[in-house]
Amino acid sequence: MKSFIKYFVSTIVLLFAIITCDTSDDLGDVIELTGQVSYISSNGKIVGIDSALVTAGHRQGFTNSDGIYSIVEPDSESISLTMSASKIGFNTVYESVQAVKGIPIRRDFLLKRVSSDSSGDPIDASEDAAHIEVVTPHESTIYVYSSGLKETAILTFKVTDAHGKPVDASHAVNVNFSIVNGPGGGEYLYPDMMTTTDGFAYTVLNSGTKAGPVQIEASFQGENGPVYTLPTRVAIRGGLPDEDHFSVALDKVNIAGQVHFGILDNVTAFVGDKFSNPVAPGVVVYFSTDYGIIEGAAVTDELGRATVQYMSAAPLPPFPDQSSFANITAWTYGDTISNTILSTGSELLLSSVTDAIDVSPSSFNYNDDNTAVPFSLNVSDIFDNPIVSGSTIRIKATDGELFGDTEITMLDTRFPGQGSTDFNFTWASGDSLKSPQVFISITVSTPALGNGYRSTSIAGVKVGN
Repeated sequence: MKSFIKYFVSTIVLLFAIITCDTSDDLGDVIELTGQVSYISSNGKIVGIDSALVTAGHRQGFTNSDGIYSIVEPDSESISLTMSASKIGFNTVYESVQAVKGIPIRRDFLLKRVSSDSSGDPIDASEDAAHIEVVTPHESTIYVYSSGLKETAILTFKVTDAHGKPVDASHAVNVNFSIVNGPGGGEYLYPDMMTTTDGFAYTVLNSGTKAGPVQIEASFQGENGPVYTLPTRVAIRGGLPDEDHFSVALDKVNIAGQVHFGILDNVTAFVGDKFSNPVAPGVVVYFSTDYGIIEGAAVTDELGRATVQYMSAAPLPPFPDQSSFANITAWTYGDTISNTILSTGSELLLSSVTDAIDVSPSSFNYNDDNTAVPFSLNVSDIFDNPIVSGSTIRIKATDGELFGDTEITMLDTRFPGQGSTDFNFTWASGDSLKSPQVFISITVSTPALGNGYRSTSIAGVKVGN
């Protein structure tokens, strides 16, 4: 018999959870949400619940004596939102709704009556209110305003006497709610005061436009002064990904991918919402590349970062003398209702083997006049690209003095030019150089998975006295 009753109630819950749409009325640029909040009485009848709180996004409303509610959302676009229905003494029910402007949406909620006391015992006569605490569990995470995700958290508090009994009607108190700390994005509580019913009171935290932690405090005036709860914490997460806050960065922008296969490089997508907050953890970002291999997807962390690994492999750029770059693309969904796809990317240089060192002049003469000899130096791969970071260029002379770019450790760069492929140094004999000949050596060393070693030397000959 119990299993039959359980099946009957479950069937009724499913029937009342069905969304029905009436397209006969034109609502213009507003969205109207209507329905009934009810429960099944002990004799099996469906009874409307008076003064139940219904939330829809940032809007709230209370049911009338028949359990009927109506909420109007003045939104000019279609939206996705989470609705909830709650009442002290009943469980809370949540539903997801995709609403379209101009089309009324009906959503009915069937609640289940629960004991007013967490112990399951009926409420006994109490003494004066002495203690207040938050009733757990409650929502620990909501999302920024207009994110299309859940934007409200219902927080329930229990007021008891000194013996732990929930206060009865004759000892009811007004409970005040306040935000102690928050990100300051317009978040607010509604209502900010409620009189206890069977010892319980609740409020709804509505998110603002900034992500961050929120601390909520509840208090009432006791016989000996105010009585407070420990602050309750709720995290406001970011909203949907925004195109202007979507970017990709590489750990290294230059790897010797045309020399070695299997080089790994981290690729990180940074995803924010339209308010410059990190998106919620768990947003999926997809990756692709035209050359090499890359992991297909990753999910965002607490700071909106999603990281995958790129690996040098076939195919390689077919015309490296024209371009040695691999294009890496990241994409994700911005608005899931309109199926908006956001895309961003970056270029990774796949450099080749180190080219022969080009130094000018390749030989020189000197005398006792201490005249400086300037040199220009080009170090690059065979396609005129910079060699990888960590590579070193060392210039030494058997005699005389060197100045300029003589001890170089390459930075991570992908474009040729001064400081990346082009360098300058100067040699001077000094006042008393007697050596009839001087040799200047240039060595280029790269990491194990780099472009490769190269070296050359320049000979100088003393002329005159």
